[in-house]
Amino acid sequence: MSKRVVAGLLGVVLCLVASGAASGVAAAAPADEDGPKYVALGDSRAAGPFIDTASHKDFCMRSDQNYASKLARQIGASRFEDASCIAAKVENVIDTPQRIGTTTAAPQLDSLDPDTDLVTISIGGVGSNHVVITRESCATPLPNLDRECRNNPEVEQKAVDGIAKVAPEIDRVIGAIAAKAPDAEIVIVGHGGAVGNRGCWPSLPYSDEDAKWLVSYFDRFNQVYVDAAAKYGAHYIDIGRATVEGGHDPCAAPEDKWFEGLVPTDSAQPGHFNERGMQAVADMIEGELGF
Repeated sequence: MSKRVVAGLLGVVLCLVASGAASGVAAAAPADEDGPKYVALGDSRAAGPFIDTASHKDFCMRSDQNYASKLARQIGASRFEDASCIAAKVENVIDTPQRIGTTTAAPQLDSLDPDTDLVTISIGGVGSNHVVITRESCATPLPNLDRECRNNPEVEQKAVDGIAKVAPEIDRVIGAIAAKAPDAEIVIVGHGGAVGNRGCWPSLPYSDEDAKWLVSYFDRFNQVYVDAAAKYGAHYIDIGRATVEGGHDPCAAPEDKWFEGLVPTDSAQPGHFNERGMQAVADMIEGELGF
């Protein structure tokens, strides 16, 4: 972990401990009486930890510069609640309170009601095999090494098993959202983008060929979201493919990247969106919905 991230984490922890880190969702004042009623759900990809740390009100580490906050401002939401929280799992969205630090977050679906017009969600990474595959199986300890995880049948089985595990969970959470907010537009933000078709040790410690395989792995993983979107009439945002094809992966120049690598050049959690990436997601959602 870089000195930038460690310093940011210490600052956030001290601030939250001093404030008591009260639980609750982030809410914004209505911007437009005729705008949509919008609720954001999800894990760290939605929350935006370390982006504008001064806006983190509790250990859920929601940023006021995450894609949901940006989108709410862009579309003039009449009501906006951000219930996202780092490390959230599907059960924390549906019906299980999440305890993190001194924060106890209510089930995120508690923020929905039949009048909700728009719901966005990014979820599923915590319950997957992402970490086992990307860090333990494919990452190299030294530059110019090739782990050849792409050719390892055990790694491939981990990928298959992880996708199979997550698929019913994603179906369950999208179905629960549709039941709780039957008239809402539901937008699912996919995974991928944290790895492009190249490595750049130490920030992205993969051989180029393994990096390409990881891109294909995330494409396969994202089919879970595509299927859920088709089943429940939701929208799917393929930020992973947009990142890779646009050259915005962590190996890009600092001014071009949408994701930070293990050695961040901007304020963001390693392996996650930076503020430019959050803006890209907000713009893609706005374009998809036609607001």
